[in-house]
Amino acid sequence: LGPAGLGLSLGVPESWRPSTLHPWRRAGALSRVRRAWVIPPISVSENHKRLPYPLVQIKSDKQPLGSVLYSIQGPGVDEEPRGVFSIDKFTGKVYLNAMLDREQTDRFRLRAFALDLGGSTLEDPTDLEIVVVDQNDNRPAFVREVFVGRVLEGAAPGTYVTKAEATDADDPETDNAALRYSILEQGAPEVFSIDEHTGEIRTVQVGLDREVVAVYNLTLQVADMSGDGLTATASAIISLDDINDNAPEFTRDEFFMEATEAVSGVDVGRLEVEDRDLPGSPNWAARFTILGGDPDGQFAIRTDPKTNEGVLSLVKPLDYESRERHELQVLVQNEAPLQAAAPRAVRGQARVTVWVQDANEAPVFPENPLRTSLAEGAPPGTPVAMFSARDPDTRQLQRLSYSKDYDPEDWLRVDAATGRVLTQRVLSPASPFLKDG
Repeated sequence: LGPAGLGLSLGVPESWRPSTLHPWRRAGALSRVRRAWVIPPISVSENHKRLPYPLVQIKSDKQPLGSVLYSIQGPGVDEEPRGVFSIDKFTGKVYLNAMLDREQTDRFRLRAFALDLGGSTLEDPTDLEIVVVDQNDNRPAFVREVFVGRVLEGAAPGTYVTKAEATDADDPETDNAALRYSILEQGAPEVFSIDEHTGEIRTVQVGLDREVVAVYNLTLQVADMSGDGLTATASAIISLDDINDNAPEFTRDEFFMEATEAVSGVDVGRLEVEDRDLPGSPNWAARFTILGGDPDGQFAIRTDPKTNEGVLSLVKPLDYESRERHELQVLVQNEAPLQAAAPRAVRGQARVTVWVQDANEAPVFPENPLRTSLAEGAPPGTPVAMFSARDPDTRQLQRLSYSKDYDPEDWLRVDAATGRVLTQRVLSPASPFLKDG
């Protein structure tokens, strides 16, 4: 007998007649040496549609043709998923019977057997490995639909913003999963860039200004096959965080207000300002300072947190007779320091003119109480005293009128025009209302 053994042939779709390999050999006719070849993996593409498809042929020259039976075992044959592979027990041809999915199973490890007609093993089983070759049948997918990033306005070019990430279920060792990132749309001009390999998004332009554009919406794309294959898209929303690059300014150079004299704790008027920075932030919130015109500290300015206006109020009463008009010089700034590169305010200061309104103040007696004496038994009509009141409203031509407020025994009368006090009855020394009588 010549050399005998088990052969293995690779499938050729055009001829369906694979050539033969021999995993077993024996040394001679009377003795056997059991030695298996190392069979290289057999490759087959996933999604193969020509079924059944011949993969390999196992052939034994150990016994005459027709006296050897062939079988295979393992996952895909008699283990799940069953029925993927089969073998013609007489010819030894191994067939693929179902479409393969590399993402589900990337390789199958089978065992091949050569049996005699009685079912006994002629040789030790040999390993048969079938490798599923990847096809680009999976689109890349972003890990989320929307990526969110934030960056300070005015950030330098190259500043990191956020990172887009995608996955691909295809074989990571092939171009089918070689991903490349790009930005499809971001508006003009180009403001952001994306690293095609890492997905990192960074700034490109100088002069990002939140007051011009506060939020950017980017359309991202990822493509496999190093950028030439299947694609997927996602969005990136990038918000610019505010910095104090806009100084507050008064809406006009001068404000005019009126305030009533002799009152305090009241609001006089409002100072309107404008600031382009983020409303409600320290970069927007105004702070007012009275630089001059208030030597006695009669005025104060607080900020309305809703409108950002300055509210001028009186903390000490004003006096029309001493000063009819107050001219204040007021400065406005932000709570947060202004950026060094920010333009200076054109109307960072304003003049506030407060006209004092004269109030009808009550006249006052220079001497109160007025002390005098009267001889006992003085007849009616005797002069007692002369009251002379002073009106604080020096610029109002008003006539004073005098009257009696308290005189329980009606002893006295007062001249309404002159303030002269006279007796109208004889004073009784026994009266309880007479002092030191």
